[in-house]
Amino acid sequence: MRLVVFGATGKTGQHVCRKALDEGHAVTAFGRSVAEPGGETRELHAFRGDVFDAGAVAEAIVGQDAAIVCLGSTSLRDKKTLSAGTKNIVDAMVARDVSRLVVTSAAGVGESWGQVSWSVRLLFWTMPRNVLAGHRAQEAIVKGSNLDWTVVRAAVLTDRAGTGNYTKSNTAAMSRISRADLADCLVSQLADPTHSRQAISVTS
Repeated sequence: MRLVVFGATGKTGQHVCRKALDEGHAVTAFGRSVAEPGGETRELHAFRGDVFDAGAVAEAIVGQDAAIVCLGSTSLRDKKTLSAGTKNIVDAMVARDVSRLVVTSAAGVGESWGQVSWSVRLLFWTMPRNVLAGHRAQEAIVKGSNLDWTVVRAAVLTDRAGTGNYTKSNTAAMSRISRADLADCLVSQLADPTHSRQAISVTS
């Protein structure tokens, strides 16, 4: 499958690119600080661009079969990256008839608020309110499209090694998950229709 990963230079995005390549996908890594061409292979293409640049996003979408979005807020005050960036991606996919979209969201958004512990709720209320608001806006944009989308709401992320042992559920309590396991889940959704046009929570 030909796949573009938005937010490819972030911690999660890097894991997604590696996992997708391991699974045999042809990957376009999109980001503001992707490596210059030279470290590329036949299966990996670096695309330096900004998700705020609708033209660059549209160019990166051309010829793809699917997209994975791993955008992150640039700071706790960032109110635009998740929503504006995702809107440009969705618009470009609709215009170019690329339908499969997998989007990284966060535990605590929507009905998943009931899955997080009181300690995690306290963390969310005292620190990343803009992050959760950004993900809510991001999800609304995705759900309002006619794309074949899946939203993956991740538990608190860690940098531990992946285990391949994680739970996808909209009822199970959510705690933590490694970025490697989240990447495994995101890539696995590309060819799995089980959660098409659904949001699913994932936790270790």
